[in-house]
Amino acid sequence: MKLIKFGVNNFRAISGGLENNQINFRGSNTIFIFGQNNVGKSTFLAAYDFFFNDKVPSLNDFHKRDENGVLEFEIELGVDEVDLLYIEQKQSKKLDSFREYLNYDSTIRIKRTYSLSIIKDKPSISKATDQTFNPAGGKWDNSAFGSIGLIQVFQTLMPTPILIKAMPTEQEVENVVNEILASKAKSKLNEKEFAELNEAQKRVRELQAKMYNPVSIDRYKEEVNKHFQLLFPDTLIEIADSDKVKWTEDKFGKKFNVEFKKQNSDGSLDESTPSSYNTIGHGAVRSAIFSLLLMRDIAEELPRHADRKEYLILFEEPELFLYPKILKSLRELVYAVSDLDYPYQVLCASHSPQMIDISKRNSTLIRMVKVESGTKLYQISDGDLQEANGARSFEDLKQAMYEVLRFNPHICESFYADEVLLVEGPTEEILIRGILQRLPPSKDLFIVNCGTVNNIPFYQKVYRKFAIKSHIICDTDSQEIRSLDNFTNPVFDKGIQSSIYNEHWENCNYDPKIGGLLRVHDTTFEVAHSKEEIHSELRYPNNLLESHGKPYNANRYWLDILSPNFDSEHINSVPIIAYLKEILSYKWNSV
Repeated sequence: MKLIKFGVNNFRAISGGLENNQINFRGSNTIFIFGQNNVGKSTFLAAYDFFFNDKVPSLNDFHKRDENGVLEFEIELGVDEVDLLYIEQKQSKKLDSFREYLNYDSTIRIKRTYSLSIIKDKPSISKATDQTFNPAGGKWDNSAFGSIGLIQVFQTLMPTPILIKAMPTEQEVENVVNEILASKAKSKLNEKEFAELNEAQKRVRELQAKMYNPVSIDRYKEEVNKHFQLLFPDTLIEIADSDKVKWTEDKFGKKFNVEFKKQNSDGSLDESTPSSYNTIGHGAVRSAIFSLLLMRDIAEELPRHADRKEYLILFEEPELFLYPKILKSLRELVYAVSDLDYPYQVLCASHSPQMIDISKRNSTLIRMVKVESGTKLYQISDGDLQEANGARSFEDLKQAMYEVLRFNPHICESFYADEVLLVEGPTEEILIRGILQRLPPSKDLFIVNCGTVNNIPFYQKVYRKFAIKSHIICDTDSQEIRSLDNFTNPVFDKGIQSSIYNEHWENCNYDPKIGGLLRVHDTTFEVAHSKEEIHSELRYPNNLLESHGKPYNANRYWLDILSPNFDSEHINSVPIIAYLKEILSYKWNSV
């Protein structure tokens, strides 16, 4: 099966309805959740693991410990022939009824609901209510897991959650390896060889040799290090049989230790440099876990089927403890899962804009915010970016995104902002940053240098997808202002200014309203700031040379003219300052 959608409501930090809090993997293998702090991004990682492992919730798992609340999980999965064959083997009589719940695109939707009741003044969790969506009737039937009725069968087919915690311990790293290798070992012995346990202890070594194929383990180590050394070229992960576990009735498999070895430039081991868990660093340990998990199917000798996903990696803040250069390499490795035929989907909860790459295919970005009703997700995929950019193909989009990121590598930081100001170039950016330093702080306003006026509509569409509030300051470039709209914004009929206005008008009428103020310089910044309406001591100087470039001249205008006279009674006659003060004082809740 492949995870298509996963929604949760009233689980710990998440509330506001399943529709608001739903992750859509359709067309994506890698998803990054980001947004406001303390809004519950990592809760989604815990929620899938909670649902998959059939855990019984406590009062603390209900949002705000609400005794009247209902805890809901909804999941949509893609079903393939491998799944149907397995169901037929385990539940042959129920395969036909299971097929009735498959949608036209071979997907199935499952919902699980928990509620609370008060018994003797104490909250008690009711038994889970399981439902399956009936596509023919268009309603939810009280049928568990597509009529299979056995969560164990369904669990076997669902992507297995693999949680990478923010602060893993040494024992947890070794547990990863031992769980992976033991999983394969048990699968070989479950039906054919497990009975041999009763023969005697003398056969333990023989059976262990069958379980732990040294060729498979060596290949596993080779592939793990191939990926891990992309991040830490001088460090080697060694997986060694500890050979310390003696056979008992409940301990049959081998135990493996994970060690880190430093390497010299010629590939030989550096025995003089300590490489224990305490010296290797948390970032290396977490990256090692990711590399160990990424090659899990090799250790388990699983065949790879196109677009079939066996595991869901839940990565909590992958950026922690990593040097910026290594962080970039890890980001590339995470996104590689989307481009290669690995049996993994990846769900990351991140605080770092450096982990975001809007040029990557098969990836999705989700912004999570607090709203009046609780929380809400705003999701954007590469298809949405392609549509916003007007690109004919993904390769066109990729090239356009590369150009955007090369011009402004910090653009991804704006996705974490609540309110942005779009300007068309460095002239406005330089001046606004200077002005903001002189004004009393009133709001956290992120300045987005769009590079050119022609890029502004693209940014407007992207920020609308994320429900990020936006203002615009740009030039008219001699385009005529037809009128002012109900929001006091200038209306244009022609040129790129017309596209900017139309996008801004849509943002002003969006729910929630995210369109703020659109203000313009007539005809350009330099002309608008040279007009007689501006006090003479504050006008743009006419002795600046074009050959010095606009950024240089803008800085001179700020340093020589505006900054020394910032306390002038005429300072508000300067358009850029008047516009910025108007934007900073803009009240969203009053419109």
